[in-house]
Amino acid sequence: ASGNSSTVSGGYQNTANGGRSTVSGGQNNTASFTNSTVGGGRSNLASGCYSTVSGGTGNTASSTYSTISGGIQNTASSNYSAILGGTTNNTSTFACAMIVGSNITATRVCSTFVNNLNIMNIPTAAAGLPSKSLYYDTVTCIVKIVP
Repeated sequence: ASGNSSTVSGGYQNTANGGRSTVSGGQNNTASFTNSTVGGGRSNLASGCYSTVSGGTGNTASSTYSTISGGIQNTASSNYSAILGGTTNNTSTFACAMIVGSNITATRVCSTFVNNLNIMNIPTAAAGLPSKSLYYDTVTCIVKIVP
């Protein structure tokens, strides 16, 4: 740990060279920017300010407040972006992009990308729901949005 107030708690060949950066364990992990964190895993890099890689293998969180919770070969390269896991995902340059799944590249800002989405227990009437909520119209068999 060579960064000011940085910490390497365990593991093998880990590096924390950003100020107040942390690597908790694992192997060949690097936290290279201010307040960046790698929890564990192997060959992960947290190189954005306040970026986090919790674990996995070969993941890179390279932008401000970017987060990867795990998986393999994921890249969170836009501000305030997150990847829940999976493999070969990339938030690209789209701020606030969130990815759940595998082999997904973000294509717009402030959006959530998933391979498959299964919504359970959708309300069957708009009554009492706030504006922009989803409900399933049992007459037309269409999912609608409350105005």
